[in-house]
Amino acid sequence: MNCVVCKSGTTTLGTTTVTLDRGATVVVVRHVPAHICDNCGEVYLESDASKQVMEIAQAAVAAGTVVQIQEYRAA
Repeated sequence: MNCVVCKSGTTTLGTTTVTLDRGATVVVVRHVPAHICDNCGEVYLESDASKQVMEIAQAAVAAGTVVQIQEYRAA
């Protein structure tokens, strides 16, 4: 896929770290599968990975967690 940000790079499959800051909670999810632009580094998550990362963050907020760091695991 072509990068929509820089318009000159193409994306390749890799992994990234996603950090979400939700109020008093910070969630870091490592090794999330993503398409990454080889020119500018822009990251595109697949909808399944994005959904799972958001569910992880919502659970951490609901539990009152301040900082959570975890590895991504495919559902």
